[in-house]
Amino acid sequence: MTALAAADTLSLHPETVRILARSGAFPNAYKTGTGGPSARIRIPWADVEDYRQLQPRAAE
Repeated sequence: MTALAAADTLSLHPETVRILARSGAFPNAYKTGTGGPSARIRIPWADVEDYRQLQPRAAE
């Protein structure tokens, strides 16, 4: 999934997801194409689910 789709799923800003990917929060994320600065970041669904499970839940 793209960083934009992951941002939608996690209710985060797309740039926040890109920063998280660069910092290692999604260990299997990768860049498409040649991997240059403008390459899109792809994040496996399992990484998004793992990240979501680690986040604290809001009090009900």
